[in-house]
Amino acid sequence: MNNFKTINLNLFQPIVYNKETILQKQDIQSTYQLLIKKLDNSKTASEACINIKYYSEDNISFEINEVGFSDQPDQSVIDAVQNGEEIPLKNYDMEIPPGKYKFIQLPFLPTQENLFVTLMQISCSNNLKAEGNFYLRLLKENSLVILAQVIILLEE
Repeated sequence: MNNFKTINLNLFQPIVYNKETILQKQDIQSTYQLLIKKLDNSKTASEACINIKYYSEDNISFEINEVGFSDQPDQSVIDAVQNGEEIPLKNYDMEIPPGKYKFIQLPFLPTQENLFVTLMQISCSNNLKAEGNFYLRLLKENSLVILAQVIILLEE
């Protein structure tokens, strides 16, 4: 089993997306694959996010709460990041809200086939409570690489 290295993440601003409502009707593996294809055809720094609800009783199960996508940031966002300023928020209808999180950068991009196993390993290795939510964030780093990150809200 993989031991995923976690770090603490303090978000002071939301990470924002526009909902992809048609994808919310799909299963997680299909949605994931469609988002990977969309990112493959998008510009660098575009990103996608799946807000996943999990249940952990006798078995672990996952369902999609919402799905979002964000195109490559415009120059105002790039300038704000470079200058350490507050990022101007555009119109959005989905977010990873400000808060304290566990952040896991996956050392690989899961395939559609091993996505469920990877999510189960993360759930088990992070001692998640019986039910809750986490975010699977996909970020197009360059023309060849898409990164996968898991963001889990820490208990208050």
